[in-house]
Amino acid sequence: MNAPNTEIVHCPSCNAGNRIPAERMGAASAKCGKCQAALFPERAAAHAAEAYKLRCAQCGARNRVPGTRLDAAPKCGKCHASLPTAELFAPQPVMVTDGNFEAKVLKSPLPVLLFAWAPWCPTCGAVVPIVDQFASESKGRIRVGKLNVDANPQLAGRYSIMSVPFLFIFDNGELRESMPGALQKHELMLKMAHYL
Repeated sequence: MNAPNTEIVHCPSCNAGNRIPAERMGAASAKCGKCQAALFPERAAAHAAEAYKLRCAQCGARNRVPGTRLDAAPKCGKCHASLPTAELFAPQPVMVTDGNFEAKVLKSPLPVLLFAWAPWCPTCGAVVPIVDQFASESKGRIRVGKLNVDANPQLAGRYSIMSVPFLFIFDNGELRESMPGALQKHELMLKMAHYL
């Protein structure tokens, strides 16, 4: 069981599990305790020309942060609150539950694609690799979450999920779109492009 405000991150080099405090999640300086490899190599290699867009948790304003400024504790241009840059490189897809839905989806600084599925659904099993690949390719721009509707009946009821697979798009704490069925990776990117 994880201590409060920590997550287990597996090393990309040796696959060892590392307990990371929430405030260090995604930090370029985070290293594996076993092999000393960077736990977030994409963050360490952030190119100077890259910029990331994320919402302020306080006022909801969208902010553009250059890749070179991610570790400099950037602040919101509107309300001057600290921006949660560590969340850009959190491992994904995120497993969304009744308990963490508000923190992982509604308060996400990034637009969220939420994939609702069930273990008994054969179509869901075929779509999972597509969602996983999309999650890995869109890290830092889009948060991708998975919701097991059997294990989380409260959310299934709240959003009237009667069939799976089902996709939801959330941005700035609000449900923007909902789509029954499955989409290919390029269709997911086209749907999410409007929210980037």
